[in-house]
Amino acid sequence: MNTPLPRHACFLRAQGLLAAAAGDELLMMSVELGRYFNLNEVGARIWALLETPVGLDGLVGVLVAEYDVAPDLAQAEVQGFLQALYQRGLLDVVDEPAA
Repeated sequence: MNTPLPRHACFLRAQGLLAAAAGDELLMMSVELGRYFNLNEVGARIWALLETPVGLDGLVGVLVAEYDVAPDLAQAEVQGFLQALYQRGLLDVVDEPAA
């Protein structure tokens, strides 16, 4: 799954994951994969936003508004994070944004 994610696609978190907050972090378990994952505060925020289909620009816009980060840095970091989620089977690519 090293294929780059489509730039203008929408993304949605994969189904079948158990998640629990632990302070500012999020602990997740994939029953299907038998693996645990840990997300920091920003990763947990992105995960929350992925509850409904959202595009890269939408994610970056929210993070720039909520955190002290430059748009170009946010875009690069979010794109890398989404790619990592996708490679681990935690992210689905969908065609349409939420209404």
